[in-house]
Amino acid sequence: MTTNRTLVIVAHPNLTESRANATRLAEIKDLDNVTVHDLYQAYPDFNIDVAREQQLLREHDTVVLQFPVFWYSVTPLLKAWFDAVLIPGFAFTFDGSPSELRGKKAWLAITAGTTLETYTAEGLARRTLEEYLAPVTQTLQFCQLDYQGFHAVYGVMFDPSDEDLVLEAKEYRRLIATSEQPVG
Repeated sequence: MTTNRTLVIVAHPNLTESRANATRLAEIKDLDNVTVHDLYQAYPDFNIDVAREQQLLREHDTVVLQFPVFWYSVTPLLKAWFDAVLIPGFAFTFDGSPSELRGKKAWLAITAGTTLETYTAEGLARRTLEEYLAPVTQTLQFCQLDYQGFHAVYGVMFDPSDEDLVLEAKEYRRLIATSEQPVG
């Protein structure tokens, strides 16, 4: 039986100050089939090693993008990573032929500063988080990745309890360890 190899690409510019993201990473650090790759640690100058990144993607079956929502989008380095790494011929084709990413699973592990209620038609954001993530999910699907959904922690700017963060991190571990599809 082949073990699913999971690549967790972390794109948080202040990871040491993020309790939610740090708790998640601490919970999965001992999983043998998981590679954690911190983009801000690897590329503080934003000078992305495209060949290295593409090789990491080739070597894994599932890709988890872990990032905080920044102004209803991804962090600046994650956007730069998309632009540099997900290029024609590797990540997508224009003729419908298979890309090197075809069939790999991908999902998002997100932290949002505000509450779930903020991300409703009636809330402050006026849209759901899923609607704001549409460009990211479309990018993944265009690259022929099998998009599985997202797992979000809401309200991180309101200082959640350590207990709540640990419970959430255990769920994160379970999703990664079992390769289950997250439910946003």
